[in-house]
Amino acid sequence: MRKTTTRDLIFMAICVALSLVTKRLISPLTNGLTDFFRIPGGSLATGFSLLFLIIGKRIVSIPFAGTLMSIVQAMLALALGFSGAQGAMAVFSYVAPGLLIDGLAMTLKTRHPLYCFVTGILACVASAFVSNLLAFHLTGISLVLWLLLAALSGAMGGFIAHLISPRLAKAIPGIASKPADAASGKGE
Repeated sequence: MRKTTTRDLIFMAICVALSLVTKRLISPLTNGLTDFFRIPGGSLATGFSLLFLIIGKRIVSIPFAGTLMSIVQAMLALALGFSGAQGAMAVFSYVAPGLLIDGLAMTLKTRHPLYCFVTGILACVASAFVSNLLAFHLTGISLVLWLLLAALSGAMGGFIAHLISPRLAKAIPGIASKPADAASGKGE
């Protein structure tokens, strides 16, 4: 296992910032689309926001990187007033996807082609489910539709993360963790 570098931490901080900014930029559009169905639009925007946390975990594969980034994101969201209807309880809806990102990284290898896709879907659905428990209390068809929109958004975000992360890992020298054999010239 390699040591965590300052470059890794800076990259993770950039991923957190991009995640917050993306959600703030996309939310008005998604709210306009979901108002017709009388459901909150946050679940549709979350997938595009979480893609940066998935990229961060995939490129900087330190233990619990997803959880760390989600905790920092939650604290920033609270400090900047981005918590919405959930208030301080929004911490739980921010941290749940981070825990899932790390949990799935232990189950699936982060280099596996399905990692980003499956993680995007499950992390986004988990965030929507926790948000529903804390604030929205949707039931029946509304809840199912909201969770399906979250899954769709997570799938798109995960797919984009899968496309971007290998290119980004090559573009930023020294950021991606390499297998032990690669350092000695025997691997990859």
